[in-house]
Formats: sequence, structure tokens, C-alpha cells
Amino acid sequence: MNDQIFDVSAFAYAHRGLWGGRVPENSLAAFHSARSNGVGAELDVRLSADGVPHVFHDAVLQRMCGIAGALDSFTAKELETVFLPNGFPIPKLEDVLAVMDNLPVLIELKIDAPGEELAERVAGLIEGHPGRMTVMSFDEPTVARLCQLVTDRPVGLLIGPELLLGADAVRQTVARSRAMGCDYLAPHLTSLATVNDAAGGLPLVTWTLRDPADLELARKHAAAPIFEGFSPSLVSGLAKPGGTPI
Repeated sequence: MNDQIFDVSAFAYAHRGLWGGRVPENSLAAFHSARSNGVGAELDVRLSADGVPHVFHDAVLQRMCGIAGALDSFTAKELETVFLPNGFPIPKLEDVLAVMDNLPVLIELKIDAPGEELAERVAGLIEGHPGRMTVMSFDEPTVARLCQLVTDRPVGLLIGPELLLGADAVRQTVARSRAMGCDYLAPHLTSLATVNDAAGGLPLVTWTLRDPADLELARKHAAAPIFEGFSPSLVSGLAKPGGTPI
């Protein structure tokens, strides 16, 4: 198995990078921290007004940057002067990938409206890029498009909480994901057992683990954890060959 096609369930992932204290989520500092601690990272991607992929969770800038407006209303040049709480600008996806080097990255595409070009932009950016990375989204049409565009990286579908969706809907979502050709699934922790039963052996990544006790459920279902709020040293104890400890 080459570095591009890898078992996503063999690694642990820091949610929005390894952040906390003076290190903001989805900042270059958070990804430097993940790399220095030897864990992979999950991140969120949105497009600037001129179509450049940036790493940022929210549709609007207020919570993280203290200013009004949507990220996609600013050009990449303008975003260079929009600062996170640590005084650094919102990073571009290509800069984060360079920081993570060969540690694995889960790239979540944030879709707010049908027909967005985010899938094409991200697929084009990662094509031929060295290192381990995957693409995933909650938006099923986007994931179906990614399955067509991205043939040398794992493509996954995020699945929400079972308490909101219901077990039958979770199983139906898994069936659709398999039909569209997904390489892995990323269920919420509460959907993990149902997804594991229906996944047909697809690798699993589960989110978001904020209590070390949740690691036991992830281990039970052989799912890699996307974690935050506790030390990466606590994800040690069970490792797959070639992966970070989980």
C-alpha cells in the first residue's frame, strides 16, 4: 500500500489540529503541534471569494476572528489581513499540508449550498501532492463527485449522530455510501456501532472524542479517533502496523 492509498483507521487525528490555550483551532500552530506530537489531523476547508481553499470551520468569521462577514466574501489576499486569536492569518490548505508532511490529514469539505466548486478545487490542489491525505464531507453529492475526481486518495462520508438521524437512516446512508464507492466512513461516536454493522468492512474514523473514556468504544469497533481536549499521549496503547497509536 503506497502513502496515498492508506488505511485511515490506522491513525489517530487531532480535531482541527492539536489546539488549546493560546493555540487556536485550525491554525498553523495547531498543525505544527499535531506534527510534533506525531498524530494526524482533521481540518475543515472553505473557499475564499476567488476560489482558494482555506482551513476554517465556520461559514462566518465572527467567532474566530471577531469581524463580521462570511469567509467566502473575502479574497485570499484580503484574508491575509484577517487574524485568528494568536495573531496569525487563516491558513491556506496548501500551507497546512506542507506543515503536516507525511502525517495523515482528514480534509473535511464544508458545503453550505448545492453546486459549490469546492470539490474540484480541493481535488486539483491535492492531485500529485506528496503525503497522506483524505477528503470527506457530510454532503453526499459532494462525496459522490469526489469519488469521481479523487482516485489516488481515500474518499469518505461523514455520518451524523444516530440520536438525530435514527438507526434506519444511518443504515440507509451507509448503503448509499458503499454504492457511490466510498473508501471509508466517518460516523459520529453515537452512530459507530450501527455503521460498523453495516459497513461491510470499510475502514472507520469516528468523531469527536472529548473524553478519554470514549477511546474504548472506538477501539471496540476498530475505528480511528478524531479527538480534542486531551493529551495525544492518551491515544496510545493500541496501534496498527504503520499507524500512529490508537
